[in-house]
Amino acid sequence: MSSSPDKSSQSVLTARGGATRRRLIDAARAELLETGGTLEVAKVAARAEASPGLLYRYFGAKDGLVAAVVHGFYDSYDEAVFAVVGPPGLGWAERERLRLSREIDFLCDDPLARIIVGRRLREPSAAQADAERLATQIDMAARNVVHAQRNGEVDPAVDARLVSAAFLGAFRELMAEAMSREVLPARQDLLDTIWRLGSSIIPVG
Repeated sequence: MSSSPDKSSQSVLTARGGATRRRLIDAARAELLETGGTLEVAKVAARAEASPGLLYRYFGAKDGLVAAVVHGFYDSYDEAVFAVVGPPGLGWAERERLRLSREIDFLCDDPLARIIVGRRLREPSAAQADAERLATQIDMAARNVVHAQRNGEVDPAVDARLVSAAFLGAFRELMAEAMSREVLPARQDLLDTIWRLGSSIIPVG
């Protein structure tokens, strides 16, 4: 059986079908939170008051459902962090510190972050979806660094994509460690730690 639904069927999804698909995703999210990172198709279907056949119809397989949950998490992540326009008149470093603060707040506030960022979700499709979204974040970060270089706010000698990948890798590891703990570290401590490290990875001009 295919691991993902046919794209043509997604394009003609009815309002009722869209609502069912959303209900299954919400049920899967709730199941992951309740179990701490495991997901069974039958339990998700029962929670959504849908048949297992509908789950396979909309997601192709369990992998497709898991990927949908992970992408939904990152859609909310992007909206809360990267889509926000910062206050006018701030320099690049000030804007980045504010963005990092929003990012840490989002990850600490969304309970699913403990499952996804804390690496408790072991499904291969989750790792694949996570890698896809990390690549997208690196693209955005690299463009941001290039813009700052053109404005003279970041050292023009650094490779924008390399330093973006290094910084995001460090941030991911920091937050994975934080999310894996029973008690989260103080948000200010997380911000100060990644800011000190980030300043050494991406030197200002």
